[in-house]
Amino acid sequence: MIKVDYSDKEIKVKVEKISNLFKLPLRFSVISSISSKEIWSCDLNDNWWATYPNNEMNDVKIVDADGDVILNKKWNMEDGSYLYKVLYFYCQNIIAKEKRKPKGLVVGTHDGEFGEWVPCVFCDLSDAKLVEASKPQFDKLFENYKNHSNVQMINSIVTTDGKPVEFFEGGLGYTNSVVERVIRSWEKEEINSSLKDSVSINDLIDNKIDWLHLDVEGYDIKLLMGTDPEKLPNLIIFEYENSKEDENNQIKQYLTNLGYELDYRKVSCLAIKKN
Repeated sequence: MIKVDYSDKEIKVKVEKISNLFKLPLRFSVISSISSKEIWSCDLNDNWWATYPNNEMNDVKIVDADGDVILNKKWNMEDGSYLYKVLYFYCQNIIAKEKRKPKGLVVGTHDGEFGEWVPCVFCDLSDAKLVEASKPQFDKLFENYKNHSNVQMINSIVTTDGKPVEFFEGGLGYTNSVVERVIRSWEKEEINSSLKDSVSINDLIDNKIDWLHLDVEGYDIKLLMGTDPEKLPNLIIFEYENSKEDENNQIKQYLTNLGYELDYRKVSCLAIKKN
């Protein structure tokens, strides 16, 4: 009578005739799996349906008109994309075979409520450095992970050389980059820029890591190219969507020469080093 569908990267709820069982309207809410905060909601009546355009790390809660809970649907790994599952099971495999917790580095965490790295870090399957340049987003990240002893959180811009760099930021900090053309292409709100200090990617990787996740809006490939090849881990996920064609060709050749197999998905690329 109530169907919740997480396919096609959206959440769809269909309701049949239920007024003979529950007091209407029902309230369909989308809840962040990490912060447990309501993101969006709408009312549903007999034979109605509704969709929310993002199923990534989001739960569903449905209550009747009296506020009594009818249905709770928690996001789980089965709902995750291919890249979610690869990183999660990669960390599980290290724990099982090597009897140790893997270590990772995330550059560009946003608020930490979504991303392929989130399940394995939030569930304590991996230690990780979490790096976010935007102060508003970092503050949210801190609230979400302040009780997690397996993380180190760093509010900093990451560059190839660790020198001061111009940083562009729009809205509440959700959209930010050191690559101006990227933020100009899709940010509609006012964009501010300032010269800020940065930390070198090579200084962040002070010890051997097992995985690297990059989401830095058009700067991912330059960061990879600027990383000491000896410090690159066996598994890398980076965003290529906002990079130029010549940059994508360059990183493909570079990582292939280093022994990685590349799997390009819609927005991001998975690079795994061959044994």
